[in-house]
This record gives sequence, structure tokens and C-alpha cells, in this order.
Amino acid sequence: LAPMPASAQVSFGFHFGDEPRDFYPQLPICLTDHQIRQSIARRGYSDISLNVPNQKRIQVRATKGGWVYLIDFDFCADRIRGREALRPAR
Repeated sequence: LAPMPASAQVSFGFHFGDEPRDFYPQLPICLTDHQIRQSIARRGYSDISLNVPNQKRIQVRATKGGWVYLIDFDFCADRIRGREALRPAR
């Protein structure tokens, strides 16, 4: 087998602690449900609903600017990892 040129190498997208988000500082103690709601509200969201936590992350549904969003929230680093607009708010 001949070695592949560098430009033809395939990346599978696996990352093991080498992305900037992996170095985000963690809080000494993870946030409680009440603290999560307060943190999301401080960012300008209202009508906040929490899903079940899963390994330092929780899905949050909240309203901001006339839209309902699904937020991927890291409650041990107090940061939003991602957000998806679901629908216009009623």
C-alpha cells in the first residue's frame, strides 16, 4: 500500500479535549435548577422550561425576541453550548 498524500487524508471529526470549548473553566459546584433558570434569565430569556439533566448538560426551552429556542446549556460551566430556534413565540 502506498501512503496517501496529506491532502487526501480523511478526518472523521473525533476530538478528544483539543477544541477550545473543552478548555472552558468549570464551576466548583454545578448549578441547581433554580440557578440555571436565573442564569438563562440574565441572558434575556423568559418562559424558561428545563428538561432532564444529562452529564453536565441540560436542554432548556426559553423565549427571547419573539422566538422560542432550544438551548444546550452546560450547567457546570454556566454557558450556552448551542441554541436552535424552534418556532415564533405566541
